[in-house]
Amino acid sequence: MVSAKGSPGVTTSALALASAWPRTALLVEADPFGGDVRAGLAAGQWPPAAGLAEAVADLRSMNLDEALTLRVHQPAQWAPPVLAGLGCVGQAGALPWGRIGAELGRVRGADVIADCGRYLPADGVLALLRECGLVVLVTGSSLRAVRSAARLSPLLGRDLAVQAGHPRLSVLVVAPEDPYPGPEIARACELPLLGELPDDPRAARVWSDGDPHWRRFGRSSLQRAARRVADRIADGVGPGGSLARDADGVGVA
Repeated sequence: MVSAKGSPGVTTSALALASAWPRTALLVEADPFGGDVRAGLAAGQWPPAAGLAEAVADLRSMNLDEALTLRVHQPAQWAPPVLAGLGCVGQAGALPWGRIGAELGRVRGADVIADCGRYLPADGVLALLRECGLVVLVTGSSLRAVRSAARLSPLLGRDLAVQAGHPRLSVLVVAPEDPYPGPEIARACELPLLGELPDDPRAARVWSDGDPHWRRFGRSSLQRAARRVADRIADGVGPGGSLARDADGVGVA
């Protein structure tokens, strides 16, 4: 999951989707600009060595499945397991993003959702995105957000060698109708509309600011919408991260 610029809620959306996933899902915070999950989710109560940089270092002496057992942290029963992101921007350039993506594609027993933050071709994360079965451009619905997403989508398609309209590259709209509806935004981006997530500040703060989880949290508008989108993605992306195929050999999501 990537964004153009601004704060469309990539991390909150990724956490909501991972928590609502119909199978076991692992959230990997792969934002080259540094992660925010540790400071937000669970109010910052996080093991200091439970992160992506430590897992990559572990690959020198063990396989990724073994490293994940040491470095993944589930901060609450209702939250997904998380491999937290980098502590600072300077670490990103030294990471082998392509190898990380390939290794994550072979993770056993879980689907992987990668929060890749704002997309810049020079930050190295493109190599990880090329290993993904589905790339989701997350955008808000304001004019500024839509203009940024519409400008990025053809560049992202070229970098991924994905033709316009192919479901491997889709758009997810956060807070639609403020003011533009999701289908109109998808047309502007020339991307399939994967789904929409509502503006639900109370539920969003559980993921972004460590606010308390309440008994009916799972029935909040954000979580109900996330469940619909998660089901749609999980149905279209098969084991190992590959897009499922219909009778004509066209990827579906």
